[in-house]
Amino acid sequence: MKTPSSSPTSNKIAKFVAIANQIKDGTYKRKIKIDLRNYFEEIDTDVWEPLEETRIQVREYDRSLAFIEKAVNHCVNTGDHSNLDILVLVYFKKTDEYKIIGGNHTSEIMIRLGIYESDAYVVDFEEDLQGRMSVAVDFGNELNHDAKMKQPTSVDDVKNIVMTHIEENIDAGLKDPRPSKEFKDDLLSRYTFITAKQLGAWCGWEQKTGGRRPAKSYSPEKIEQQWQVYKDMLAYEHHEILRPRELRSWDQVTISTFMNKYIREDIKLFLLIFYPENAAQTVALKSGEMQKKIRKLYDVYEEKVGIKIDTVFLKG
Repeated sequence: MKTPSSSPTSNKIAKFVAIANQIKDGTYKRKIKIDLRNYFEEIDTDVWEPLEETRIQVREYDRSLAFIEKAVNHCVNTGDHSNLDILVLVYFKKTDEYKIIGGNHTSEIMIRLGIYESDAYVVDFEEDLQGRMSVAVDFGNELNHDAKMKQPTSVDDVKNIVMTHIEENIDAGLKDPRPSKEFKDDLLSRYTFITAKQLGAWCGWEQKTGGRRPAKSYSPEKIEQQWQVYKDMLAYEHHEILRPRELRSWDQVTISTFMNKYIREDIKLFLLIFYPENAAQTVALKSGEMQKKIRKLYDVYEEKVGIKIDTVFLKG
């Protein structure tokens, strides 16, 4: 396995930044046509859900559904599609696949508008992005700006670059996986809305706790689909299956719901389905700590009230 250095070299940084700038000003030459339906699952007639494995996520959240809805409404009401930028793909030679890195929101806006064919710029993972996912994440953030229908880069997005870089260094077996001064100086020069103090705090983060992976956004359609999956299972045919809900609602709101059903309808067997809303919740689920906390309280209700509560946790 190729061992990455503790930070990319200056000339390599200049290369992917230069490519991002060429893409933004429309001078980049490598372009192909793609069928957007290869990057989505049609979960109902004209209802599309992004295929997670066809994307490289560079943000804390995989997508903003409110932003997408706003942009679709704008395009429908005005007939103006000029702010829909060309997508950007990363090509992986080893697996012969293309993944969207620039335009995750744009691609979903387009397919909701019934636009299935799109132009897309292509960069090579090995040749242009050093074969490092941290560089790919950095490149993806370089593409984001306010002028088009994109979400601007946030502080958490830059933190994600740092976390990814450190995790790669850990995987490569480096004794000190923390970013070099050169790496930090480069980030501070390009992402001027972060401070050296913030960057220093991220670099001192304990990697074993995880936390790099973006949180998955569950659309209303996807929630309904997941709910139906459990309704169709024989294992839960006698359960009262509550609609999937945000993990933060596990105590007060959810407890109020199943207790009301117990009191009013004498229901004693429940299945509760939860999904994480952010990266921190995803980490808590992966560590098992959140499940233990929830189970501890639900066990009290089972013992005191005489009900049975089963739980399912969707991945983040």
